[in-house]
Amino acid sequence: MVIYFRSDRYGILGACLCRSSKHQKVWDMLNYRSEGKGTTVLLLHAFPLSSLMWERELEEIGRYARVLAPDLPGFGGSIRQQTPSLSGMAEEVAGLLDHLKIREPVVLGGLSMGGYVAFEFVRKFPTRIRGLMLFSTRASADTVEARVKRYDVIDRITKSGFEDFAKKISEKLVGRTSLQTRSQIVDKITAMILANKPEGTMDALRAMAERNDSTKLLYSIQAPCLIIAGEEDEIIPSSEAQLMCKQIVHAQVQTVLKAGHLVNLECPENFSLAVRVFLQAGVLNRAFSSAAPRGSEGSSDF
Repeated sequence: MVIYFRSDRYGILGACLCRSSKHQKVWDMLNYRSEGKGTTVLLLHAFPLSSLMWERELEEIGRYARVLAPDLPGFGGSIRQQTPSLSGMAEEVAGLLDHLKIREPVVLGGLSMGGYVAFEFVRKFPTRIRGLMLFSTRASADTVEARVKRYDVIDRITKSGFEDFAKKISEKLVGRTSLQTRSQIVDKITAMILANKPEGTMDALRAMAERNDSTKLLYSIQAPCLIIAGEEDEIIPSSEAQLMCKQIVHAQVQTVLKAGHLVNLECPENFSLAVRVFLQAGVLNRAFSSAAPRGSEGSSDF
């Protein structure tokens, strides 16, 4: 059962969700999943998935830190924004931290669209970040061509249906190795997409199309940063990760071989190892100035 009510905060609809499942909890603005204790690691999901994509991370990181994974507006159990924007999403995430009385800086991680929201969070709340993790994302805004394509996708969803969209995009979200040898992942991704509502997905497409360019923001980031890219990512090439690494002062980059866009789902062991090494190297309790030097690079096939 879902009880809706209007809230003036951030101009969105709030909800009280009268249900629960493993890890899942409810705030009046965002549905979220939480596990563990200690310094907070906040994970923002990719488009067009939900916090379900972080189930493994909730279990693994939750052994040594507090993991928080919200459903962004319009996805999972969270309500749509009245005016879709990534900036508004970042404000809601900050509101969730306030609600949970998390005052200390967090380690913020985002994959793809989650990375775009992470940039907005850094722009608005730089003092609330102790570490940053950017997965399969880019800092630049959409080109005119990319923006047009997003609106074309909205038209296709309207005309051809959400199921057709989900099946087609699922195959694009993984690399060629996953398509050939991990076909069950595609079915899992499709199911996660179809658990969302098409209206929320279309809202996010509009928000991403109109997002800010965060390239100049990179130079101001002082927190230690881990950047992970999939070698076979055809949505955001790994060259974008290398570019961001050169522009963020305390950054290191890992390229995961035989992985596409959804690197944590395609190569979970490699992804988890890279994240664990980054976090346990001191990011969870280290001052910003103690981070790795700029441009530290690596390639992981483990």
